[in-house]
Amino acid sequence: MISHDSGAAYPAVTVTEAVLRPGRAVHGKRRAVVDAVSGRSITHAALAAEVAPASAALAGEGVEPGDVVGLHLADGPEFAIALHAVLAAGAVPLPLRASDPAGLLDAARVRTVIAGAAPSGRFLRAVKAAGVERVLGLGGRAGGRAAAPEVRADPARDTALAVGVGGGPPRLVRLTHAEVVAGLVRVADAGLIGGADTVLTALPFTGALGLNGVLNPVLRLGATVVALPDAGRHDLLRAVQDHRATVAVLPPALVEALARERGATHFDLGSLRTVVAAGGPLAADDARAAAARVGCPVRRAYGMAEAAGLTHLNLWAAEEGALDSVGRGLPGVSWRIVHPRTRAVQASYHRGELCVRVPDTARWIPTGDAAFADDHGRVFILGRLGPRP
Repeated sequence: MISHDSGAAYPAVTVTEAVLRPGRAVHGKRRAVVDAVSGRSITHAALAAEVAPASAALAGEGVEPGDVVGLHLADGPEFAIALHAVLAAGAVPLPLRASDPAGLLDAARVRTVIAGAAPSGRFLRAVKAAGVERVLGLGGRAGGRAAAPEVRADPARDTALAVGVGGGPPRLVRLTHAEVVAGLVRVADAGLIGGADTVLTALPFTGALGLNGVLNPVLRLGATVVALPDAGRHDLLRAVQDHRATVAVLPPALVEALARERGATHFDLGSLRTVVAAGGPLAADDARAAAARVGCPVRRAYGMAEAAGLTHLNLWAAEEGALDSVGRGLPGVSWRIVHPRTRAVQASYHRGELCVRVPDTARWIPTGDAAFADDHGRVFILGRLGPRP
């Protein structure tokens, strides 16, 4: 089966222009990003005000347009500031996990890393082995009124984001401003999240799904994102209660844990109106059980780094009784399911490899995931494809 959607139009702007766009003042006093672990937060107005001096400070440290800058920061306000400061300086952010090897830093030619307090010895050894020249903090920015450097970026050509992907030795994916903007706008415009929402996420910002499937769209909408990486189910339930979260975006393993959590009744989850599972397969029975536990629908989503975030989001899972489907594809996303060996397009209900095509990408992107589609054009993910025949 094949589905085409090329009718979506996206703004020809940089990522920071799309996220911290004019008109943000209406949401200025609303919290933009909250670290659920430490409680630190930043408003939309403060985030916008911090980006310019932080980018000026980076330029003063020798960061130039096109440089790849590593981000080794906890998910929270500092990450959001650093992300958009690097972009405003015309450089390319590369979010880093503590486990990322020196080879990734070397492959990306990273010479500057922005790190939080007390990075691990393992990470510092990797930084040294990769030849990183400077490790900076966010402190000491160039004054509250310093202007961002004058940078002219071509959204269609200039790289905006680098992401390391893969469970083994990671490989580097580079995305242009146009690709990243298309990815965040199609989520923001999908209708699941609004400006009044508080979105709790356990997807890490180091991955494309957490960064451009949650953080950037939420910021664009003027809503609030509460970051809770590495969450246990009790931490998650307490965070929903304490922050009055309306949407929770979770990895499937955490949704499965919620399905078996009898203690959910001890928490006030009345604010929660939907849970979105992204990052792997989720059985319909687990989705149904989790929905019963937390008292709201559980929807599936799907995406990948090469597509700059989410490509599918099942907005009508409960209404259509297709709880294990990731939906029909977000606006602007084309997809097809092909035979793994012959690459012939598969008919409905026939297993094959899901391939996607997004705006500003001429080629079909093989996902490496086995899937099938039903007669209604809904996609069902079966898991990793395994070795190609």
